[in-house]
Amino acid sequence: MGYDILIKNGTLIDGTGSPARRGNLAIKAGRITGVGDVDGLAKRVIDADGAVVAPGFIDPHTHYDAQICWDGAVTPSSWHGVTSVVMGNCGVGIAPCRPDAREIAMRDLVNVEAIPYGVLEEGITWDWETFPEYMAAAQDRAPSLNLAFLAPLTPFRHYVMGGESLERGATPKETKRITALLGEAMDAGAFGFSSTILNQHLGFEGRPLACRNASRDELKAYAGVLKERGKGAIEVALTR
Repeated sequence: MGYDILIKNGTLIDGTGSPARRGNLAIKAGRITGVGDVDGLAKRVIDADGAVVAPGFIDPHTHYDAQICWDGAVTPSSWHGVTSVVMGNCGVGIAPCRPDAREIAMRDLVNVEAIPYGVLEEGITWDWETFPEYMAAAQDRAPSLNLAFLAPLTPFRHYVMGGESLERGATPKETKRITALLGEAMDAGAFGFSSTILNQHLGFEGRPLACRNASRDELKAYAGVLKERGKGAIEVALTR
């Protein structure tokens, strides 16, 4: 049997908890077809002697929301063996976003994630407005790993409520609109939404992120989006 890739002589760690063992790994048509005592002809042979051969690693908490615009390889993760990253954590992000709110979104990232404003101003391409458009734009960068998207609640509230999102809870009408937008995001491929209750998560003008003003009724409505679909996750940055 011929393989596309044969990785030989590596230390195999399969992620099941089994002891590490020396062996080979064969790949054909993008799939692993043999692990352990496997050999044969291959288009490409990699000698992994002295190296570990393992499943890809998942980084569940990143803030590459802006960086994906100028670093499709997501190099801080991909260069270290990470193959999947979760974006949109802590309720902060850059979609959905209208042109007149871009500074607010960028200032949120400056204050929460210490990303220099000048880097964001020059690097973010803004070739989207809605969250589904943002996810599509991120995939257009041909990322070198898998991107998993949480819908960050702050820009969703600001998209519907404007500056009032920094002051109060949403009205039932506003909640319904935000809920619909979260549903659109989920249907386009997001796997949940995120928020925060950390006191130090201050955004635009040093004020609490808009998601911190969400009421319990709001959050229950947003959780209902996931319940309706029978899937999804909620990430909340909590106090210690």
